Amino acid sequence: MDEMWNQPLDRDNLKAFYDATVEMVFPSVFQICKESTRTEQAIVKSYVDTYQQRNSISGEEVLFVFGDILLKNANEIIDKYPLPENMTFAERGLDEYTRNAMLEKINAKIDSRSFKVSEFISSDSKKAKNTKGVKPLSLSLSVSPLLIFQLIVLALIIWGVSYLSVTLPYKNNKLIPENEIPGTSQFKSISLKDEYISILSYLPLNIDSSNTEEADPNSENSDQPLAPSFAEPTSEEPKATRG
Repeated sequence: MDEMWNQPLDRDNLKAFYDATVEMVFPSVFQICKESTRTEQAIVKSYVDTYQQRNSISGEEVLFVFGDILLKNANEIIDKYPLPENMTFAERGLDEYTRNAMLEKINAKIDSRSFKVSEFISSDSKKAKNTKGVKPLSLSLSVSPLLIFQLIVLALIIWGVSYLSVTLPYKNNKLIPENEIPGTSQFKSISLKDEYISILSYLPLNIDSSNTEEADPNSENSDQPLAPSFAEPTSEEPKATRG
C-alpha cells in the first residue's frame, strides 16, 4: 500500500479499500487465528462490520476503526472455535483464489436482504435519537397514524369500562323498582275501560258515564257501538233595535 487510506467508505470504493488492505491484513490475522478458515471468517466479518459503520467513520479514521474491529473479531473467533494446543499449522500466504473468494463473500453479505433490513433499522433508530435530541417539542406535538390508532383504542377501552361499571352492578337488580314509582301500581290496578270512561267527563261530549257503566250487557242495544252526541249550542234570534 503506497499511501494511507483517507477516503470515506462507500459501496463504490469498497473494492478499492479491500484491494489496498487485504494483502497486509491476511498474514496478521493468520498469526492470531492459526488456521485458514477462522482467518477468512474474521477478515470477511471485519470488512462487513466496517462497511456497516461507514456513516459514522470519517476518511482519516477508516483504517484505525477497521484495525480495532479486525482484532476484536479475531479474538472472538478464537474463543468461539478453540483449537487443540498440540496442533500446529503451516504458514500460509494469500493466494488469488482466497482473495477473490473472500471478496465475493463480502459483497454477498452486503447485498443480502437481511443486511439491508438490519442497516435500515439501525439507521432509523439513529435518526430517531438525533431528532429527539434536537427537536423534542416537534416530536411531542407530531401526529402519526399510530398515535391516532392508540387514541381510538384508548377511547374504546374507556367507554367499555364505563359502560360495564354502570350496567353490571344493576344487571339483576334494577336501579329503581317499578313498584316504588308513584302511580305505576295504581295504573296497573285500573283497567283500560275504566281509564277511558273516567276521561269522558272532561270531554265536550254529552255522554253520561254513569249510564255507560250501568248498561246491561244483555240488552238489545248492547251490541251497537256507543255513539257520542255533540252538544248543540243554543242561539237566540237576533233582535233588531231601533235607536
